[in-house]
Amino acid sequence: MASLPYAILPSLQQSGSDDLDDDDGNKLTMHRSVFSVFENKHHEWKNMFKNLAGAWCVGSSRGWLVLLDINAKPLLLNPSSGTCIHFPPFPPAFFYPVPETYFAKELRKNFVVKVVLNSSPPSNNNNCILAMIYGHHGKLAFCCKSSKWVALSNAMKNYYDIVFNDNHLFALAQDGSIERWDVSQETPSKIWYVKPSMEIDEQEEREFSRNLFSSQIYMVISEGEILLVKRYIGNFVKDDGVVVYEGYQSSPKDTTPLICPYRTKHFNVYKLFDGTKWKKVTSLKDRVLFLGANESISMPIQALPTFEANSIYFSDDRWDEMNLDYSYGGHDWGVFNLQDGNIKLLLPYTNMIKPPPIWVVPTHT
Repeated sequence: MASLPYAILPSLQQSGSDDLDDDDGNKLTMHRSVFSVFENKHHEWKNMFKNLAGAWCVGSSRGWLVLLDINAKPLLLNPSSGTCIHFPPFPPAFFYPVPETYFAKELRKNFVVKVVLNSSPPSNNNNCILAMIYGHHGKLAFCCKSSKWVALSNAMKNYYDIVFNDNHLFALAQDGSIERWDVSQETPSKIWYVKPSMEIDEQEEREFSRNLFSSQIYMVISEGEILLVKRYIGNFVKDDGVVVYEGYQSSPKDTTPLICPYRTKHFNVYKLFDGTKWKKVTSLKDRVLFLGANESISMPIQALPTFEANSIYFSDDRWDEMNLDYSYGGHDWGVFNLQDGNIKLLLPYTNMIKPPPIWVVPTHT
């Protein structure tokens, strides 16, 4: 389990109402459950968040968890060794005009959209770079442990995913364009930009209409190729999997709508050709993708015994909505098979997992 991807979940002892936002020192918030796909079972991991009461996990990268502590200050945690690396706090300009206390208490859980590392740091490394997409408009920023946070001021807005490759930061924007940034200097520079075209599949547009579905896009660098993955999420889905409109009632006699949480229904994968076109692919061949709050990553199936080839392992990263309703959130995770289009839940049907599962893909340093 130490070298294979696994998912971090709430402690097996933890009730659905408890989460890492507790600041009362509840001992259960120090523990975590680890779901091993290899073994298809849970393990209790005692004191994973020891001395981090109130911290909130915003993602994972290169085997490290990225947390915001009770004061919304970022830090890295290596789950295996317990090593903690603290980064400088976010500058007030990042969350202006709200005060720092309000930001830490009310906005911390959905402030960071995605966060990635350029390398897996030893504990004494002051030069590792942490980059993130943050805020309502999906802006970009990065920071070295020994420096300060720098916003990429001439970057576009509304980024959806970021990945480090060869010490360059690749960023995927909402319109499907890609940028590559050199962040090795205090003043970052954009060194590459493409806006590929994408053919519209009219049948899929009808099947996953915007009236019923939302979408999320991810970027994966897989064996040197750049992939764009589009995730279709039914905004309101019944227990039987049927997507319905908001306020759905099973019969005219009902006085209140059914609770129908959002749920992922489909994925499409596209490959970048000649920097000019996103072309749909129907197979990942011998690769497996891990998507969600974690760094988007591709791995060979040969390194993943008992995992499903040609599949996408996904977790819930719908930060803006998972805390809006007491009855669901964090629940949208499972495995999508690209060959047959089926989705398999990794746990029995549940309407809430809080805090949400986050994939951790260990790396060797």
